[in-house]
Amino acid sequence: MTEPRYPNEPTEYRSARDALLAEEKALVAKVKAVAAQRRRLPRGGRLKQDYAFTWATDARLGQRVKFSELFGDKHTLLLYSFMYGPHWDNPCPSCTSLVDGFDRTAYQVTRDAAFAAVAKAPAEMINAWARKRGWSQVDLLSGSECTYQHDYKCQGDSDDMQYPVMHVFRKHDDGIFHFWGTELEANHVDTVWTYWNLMDFTPEGRPDRPTPPQVFRSKFLEEHYLD
Repeated sequence: MTEPRYPNEPTEYRSARDALLAEEKALVAKVKAVAAQRRRLPRGGRLKQDYAFTWATDARLGQRVKFSELFGDKHTLLLYSFMYGPHWDNPCPSCTSLVDGFDRTAYQVTRDAAFAAVAKAPAEMINAWARKRGWSQVDLLSGSECTYQHDYKCQGDSDDMQYPVMHVFRKHDDGIFHFWGTELEANHVDTVWTYWNLMDFTPEGRPDRPTPPQVFRSKFLEEHYLD
């Protein structure tokens, strides 16, 4: 057992904390091992088509952009599909929580990979929501006029039945190929979700609530998903 690390620390605490530290180190090692296994995946399927999205960001609002153009000068594209359909009153609170964080780290991610978020709602709706949230850094797209969400399992039977999915695509000399996508049914991108992971550090743990707390509600989500 190591010596006490902090003021007035009981021996019982330090013993338990050392045991927990060993588990935390093992978890970090496991996360790195899974990431390495992910990087070793063989090439996935060729992109079904060069989808045409609509920009939902202020500077390019309403302009068309092809999937292949999203890469810019990068070889990898992270594309997060969030839940906001054409007839929703507000987007999913959980997806909003994630994009809040993505927006603030986009400038770092895009040094090494292209990064964008897409929803099925029209570009004007997405843009209006981005203004409310203060999203200004992550590229925002509407897939309202293409079949990307349908083809890559980001929606159900209709354009309003959306699923949250992170996909990664890789550009090769002979085309664009799917590299990886989230396939967990819940907490699909848990490792990068700031709210839940910070709450894991607290004595109370993760609150017993279906979504992170927000100052808004999504009636569509509550009526069609949570009920």
